Amino acid sequence: MPLRVPPRVHLRVPLCAALLGGLLLAAAPAHAASVNFGVAYTAPTGPWTYPLWGQVGVDDLSVSGGTLSAAVSSRALSVGYRRGLSLPPLATVSARTDLTVTLNREYRLSSRASGSAGPVAVSGGGAVFTLPATGSDPLAAYAEAPTDLRVRGWNADLAVRYRVNRDLVAVLGGEFGPQVHGTLGVEGRRALTRVVPPDPADVPEDAGDGSDPAPMPDPETEVTGTVTWRAGVRGGPDLLAVTGGVGYATPAGVTLNLDALAGVSGWRSRPSTLAAQTTWGVGGSVAAPDLLGEGSLLRAYATYEPWRVAASPLRAGVNASVPAGSGRVTVDVAGGRGGDGALGFGVKVGYSFDLGRP
Repeated sequence: MPLRVPPRVHLRVPLCAALLGGLLLAAAPAHAASVNFGVAYTAPTGPWTYPLWGQVGVDDLSVSGGTLSAAVSSRALSVGYRRGLSLPPLATVSARTDLTVTLNREYRLSSRASGSAGPVAVSGGGAVFTLPATGSDPLAAYAEAPTDLRVRGWNADLAVRYRVNRDLVAVLGGEFGPQVHGTLGVEGRRALTRVVPPDPADVPEDAGDGSDPAPMPDPETEVTGTVTWRAGVRGGPDLLAVTGGVGYATPAGVTLNLDALAGVSGWRSRPSTLAAQTTWGVGGSVAAPDLLGEGSLLRAYATYEPWRVAASPLRAGVNASVPAGSGRVTVDVAGGRGGDGALGFGVKVGYSFDLGRP
């Protein structure tokens, strides 16, 4: 049944905002915090009965050795807590938990943790919910990363990374929930360099007495970019595929990435015939800093994954962030095609600023 938010939600939002403001004033003197505002429009509205969304929130409030975030919107109330722990000399652990609730008693509880010890890094997370992801992020359906769009359910993921050497990493992972998959792969990187022409002042001069000239200094090199590559396999009860990708990053911060998948799927939906069909997917992104002015960031992405059963198969968007006064303005425009074949889009504008340290 579609979720319907009663009119009293709008009446209680000012009260929640006042409580949020009181929390901010109480915590601001002890720790630098940031305030954020946002407004969005989406079409279609999905499980909601109205297309507009507004939110005000605070981030990075110091609480019990970690940081607290809180936000109230026209759809729900959200609270998150993040904490990191360092275990010298090698291990580090960080974790974050978020809870979103509505007055209709729908909820979304998610948690994610990561840690590393020596060459091994482990990350994982999970969520249980009776509230769709668009309850806290109206553009979640069109995000670059696939988002579980079911109204209720659970999901989880786990990834283990082992650094073989400085430029090679082995990866083992899995996804659990509406579509169970395991992944196995390897990632590598290579720095591109060029020889820097020597400074004329550093070139030894001929002494003019017939003696051997002083040796030339060793040539210097500089990094002109970094190439990354990815290769692996993904398998599960409904998919068997190979994956691959390549990326490029410049010292100035410009990045480009392209990933692809090719394989077979579909036999779970036709178990009597064990029939399968070929499937494929592709995704790419590009990001450039300072393109819209100093301190700005512009990013665009597009992904097509028809084999996903709980996420939108087609997702694309543009994200822009620019400094404005003492804060930053962000603009997100995204759209795509849902699992039912319907096209949709959304626009979100936000502003955030730091309160500064005392």
